[in-house]
Amino acid sequence: MTDEPGKDLAPRQPQPPAPQIDPEQLRQFQEFQRFQEYQRYQEATGQAPQPPKPQGKRWWLAVLGSRIFWRALFFLLVVFSVMWAYNHFFSTDDPGDIAQDSGGVTGPAQGLSAPAGLQGTVGMFYKHVSFGDTTRACTLFLREDTRQKFANAYGASDCAEAVKTLKTRVTSVDRYQQVMFPPEMLKTPPSNRVTIDSCALTVEGGPRLGLFVVEKVDAGWVVTDWSPGTCG
Repeated sequence: MTDEPGKDLAPRQPQPPAPQIDPEQLRQFQEFQRFQEYQRYQEATGQAPQPPKPQGKRWWLAVLGSRIFWRALFFLLVVFSVMWAYNHFFSTDDPGDIAQDSGGVTGPAQGLSAPAGLQGTVGMFYKHVSFGDTTRACTLFLREDTRQKFANAYGASDCAEAVKTLKTRVTSVDRYQQVMFPPEMLKTPPSNRVTIDSCALTVEGGPRLGLFVVEKVDAGWVVTDWSPGTCG
């Protein structure tokens, strides 16, 4: 008996639909595969994993973390400290002091402006003597005969030599240039001609420098006469 074709074949069952893959799960699975490949590569080559480099690092953070920066800053601080100490203890007056302190007097004599200029003029004289500045000290005298009177009182040939002699008697530059005036001398002067006696001043670190006659010339005060003091 001949079998009819197809009669013994079982009927075909319908195939279930293919499962749908979530795109996010697929992405995570691919990243996991790449991570495994990266680990296998490191194990094969012996390379340690490198930490990710920070993005957008600020330049000043790198500077502050540099040893060169801190060494340079320390060096600059040392240099400025040395310069300040030298200028404070050893330097003389700045060349512009007379012009800046001047009250507008022209010619050989220059002094401070009113109303406190007369005290400033005498104070400047002490300051210039403390540094041995012969030019600036002697230019505070208005006339040459006053300079010579000052020189003769200290056994010198001229004003400059007298200033040099007095400089050798200064024991403290800092204290000597800080002459203190009594309260009555700090008031506005009643006239344009005032006498200032060094005996009434507080002078430390050096000799007292006699009696000054200070007059207002134009807008400034200058020494128009001088005589030795009675208090040394």
